[in-house]
Amino acid sequence: MHRVTANVLGAMLLITSFCHGQSLADAARENRKQKAKDGDAATKVITTDDFSAPPDVTIQLVPGTTSNGQGTLVAPGRGKHSYTVINLDATRFTSGGVLHITITVGDGASEASFDLYPQGARLPSEGMPNSLASAHNVRGGAGAKIDYRFDHGGVFQLAAEGSWNSKPGDKNTYTFVVDMGNP
Repeated sequence: MHRVTANVLGAMLLITSFCHGQSLADAARENRKQKAKDGDAATKVITTDDFSAPPDVTIQLVPGTTSNGQGTLVAPGRGKHSYTVINLDATRFTSGGVLHITITVGDGASEASFDLYPQGARLPSEGMPNSLASAHNVRGGAGAKIDYRFDHGGVFQLAAEGSWNSKPGDKNTYTFVVDMGNP
């Protein structure tokens, strides 16, 4: 009887301790708050609370029409990437075609760089990009054009970011027009 009681009591204590636990992020926040109260200089810790992921944007490309889009980009720093991605859905073009993307960059502080990737491609976070087509170091107020011929319909990722020539954190805006040509 004592053995059963001890096992049940032990299990109840274990379950109670799990229910009372706090997440690692909660513990880190409490630690920062306590250090701030004690007068210690709190180090900035970035958690998932500091991010709000932009929603996926997909533009359906339709034969015989043009499509427009816009966005904001941020310079990531030399050798790094911080893409804003717009999906260009060309699945209706089963026999392929040519993507003609005309880009206009705003007058913000950052130059702009654009890379076109296939659907599902893992976008790099640093180093030289290995994209299908690109336009890099486009100055504010200027334009660029990306043309890409494809053999069958698919979804492409238009990835935009600030240029490596710009100061990290500098921003700019851009607009673009996509025209589809026949293969």
